[in-house]
Amino acid sequence: MYHAQKIGVFISHIFGVYQQGVCQGIIDKALEYGYTAEIFTSLDGENLSAYEMGEESILQIPNYDSFDGIIFASDTYVSSELKQNILNRLESLHCPIVEIAVSNNHFPAISLENNSMAATLTTHFLTVHHASRVCYLGSQDEPFFSDMREKYYREALQKAGKTAGVNDIYQCKYELSDVSKALSFFCQTNPPEAVVCYNDRLALLFLTAALSAGYRIPEDIAITGCDDTPEGQNASPRLTTVTFPIYELGAASVENLLTLIHGGSLPFVSLLPAAPVFHNSCGCRFSENINSAFFMQELSQRIAVLENSILESMNMSSSLQYITDFDSGMDLLEQFVLKIEHCREFYLCLYSDWDSVSNHILALTNHVETLEDSNTILLKFALKDGKRLPECSYQKTNLLPDYIYDGSDCAYIYIPLFFEDKKFGYMALAYEDNQIVYHFRLVQWQMNINQMLQGLYEAKRTGMLVSHLEDIYMKDALTGLYNKHGYNHLVDSLLDRAIAQQLPLTVFLIDMDGLKKINDTYGHNEGDFAIRILGQAIESTARENDICARFSGDEFYLLTVGLSDKGARERIESITSYLHNYNRLGNKDYPVFCSCGYASTLPGPGFTSDNIQDLFAAADKMMYEVKREHHAQRV
Repeated sequence: MYHAQKIGVFISHIFGVYQQGVCQGIIDKALEYGYTAEIFTSLDGENLSAYEMGEESILQIPNYDSFDGIIFASDTYVSSELKQNILNRLESLHCPIVEIAVSNNHFPAISLENNSMAATLTTHFLTVHHASRVCYLGSQDEPFFSDMREKYYREALQKAGKTAGVNDIYQCKYELSDVSKALSFFCQTNPPEAVVCYNDRLALLFLTAALSAGYRIPEDIAITGCDDTPEGQNASPRLTTVTFPIYELGAASVENLLTLIHGGSLPFVSLLPAAPVFHNSCGCRFSENINSAFFMQELSQRIAVLENSILESMNMSSSLQYITDFDSGMDLLEQFVLKIEHCREFYLCLYSDWDSVSNHILALTNHVETLEDSNTILLKFALKDGKRLPECSYQKTNLLPDYIYDGSDCAYIYIPLFFEDKKFGYMALAYEDNQIVYHFRLVQWQMNINQMLQGLYEAKRTGMLVSHLEDIYMKDALTGLYNKHGYNHLVDSLLDRAIAQQLPLTVFLIDMDGLKKINDTYGHNEGDFAIRILGQAIESTARENDICARFSGDEFYLLTVGLSDKGARERIESITSYLHNYNRLGNKDYPVFCSCGYASTLPGPGFTSDNIQDLFAAADKMMYEVKREHHAQRV
């Protein structure tokens, strides 16, 4: 049975190494204690322009009452607005919350403390390698953390009775040209004996710049990094660095949250310390430089995967771009979902109003939309263990239908689906053995799905507008019947059917009796009302494919096929019967009457729409005979 105990997790950019490590630690530790994790992730800060407007829909997905506690990885959010919106929502809850943050936390926080290691590495150079001059290379791209590490670097110098010289600290971007400037800056008088770099990325750039300038590492200049990346581990020489225990950070956040859940207390900030990792780049000989062939092979595979994912995303985008049939779109989506490595489950869940158009469009096109309960979710696409499941609707007490949770111990990742401010719903993913392998290309896939949904929504809205324009062009504004344009558009197809099937063609000409008297006595608004009543009477007798038309005034045209002479008379009787009942039950001071005439023929080859005018002339003659009879009877 699916765990009744749940931990909610808010984290951004889940495709990142840091985020995946933290989430994996959360998932594993939660399962160890009988809890399951529901992870809510977004893409804020990806410079997606107006597309970002819908990011806040992440807050609409969770069922907050189902959580025993929540973990908020606040430092992963680039957008301060989205971060604040999530914070506001969390502050309104009454469940335990733990924050993963370095500073400015609002809940009891756990923080990875690897900034002070800049002091440890500086001291290592000064005491173990007896360096007299140690420089610091900081990052302009990440000034907050870079400044913190610089502070610890200065403190280590101060404890050793030293101060940083004018050419000992440099802040640069992640660009080789900028790092080369830093090397020149450090070496204006003499090369430094050691450089503490902000992280492994800058250290590797500095290593490249130094080697290109003819310096030996570590013989001429020793360097260290931070964050213990695979690139640094496979460099030559191997980088001395600082551990990056992100998995342990996630696991520790669960431990802290469980303390709160069970009524315990926590300090406002708990620190998870990192540790130095000494390799060769600092001058130590604690480890041998490893053969980088394996790492190069891994990089080649990663590049190949990236290239393939770009092509796959382009293929997906072009395949889904012009989808007009939703079910066909889901069939296409299945082909792509099956290619997600180690994905055990994938669900596409839509809100009941996902494709609802604005009230303005509804009013303009005279449409009425009946929406389901706003708490109803449509499971439009479901794939579990490689098998497609039927679509269904369910109540939003759970984020997925109950039958999916049965027997499951999966941790689900939820991603919002939206286009600008239009909120569609969300995707849910689960991986084999709960091991997250969320690749960046799934971001592209998410956007492709969003664009498909937006395309379907736009097609619906455009269809309504086009239909409305067609009605304006082809329909009589007063009665809703066809006008002359509509008549001309449809008459040939009706005639072709009569000729092909050898069916009689019947035309009716219907004219209102006494319209002038109604206009003169009660006004033209009442005259228009009477015309509409007659139009309704005619339309009430129409069959599929009949043409009911009003060109102007109070004269109506009706074309039909397959009527016998008896059927034609019955059609007229139905119209007059409708008006009789209206006059009997209505509250107007005037009755609505009409006079009808008809004519029929069995059209053959060579019979054209021009010949139909001859039929109307005959029907017109009959109609005026009937009108004279009516006039004589009512005088």
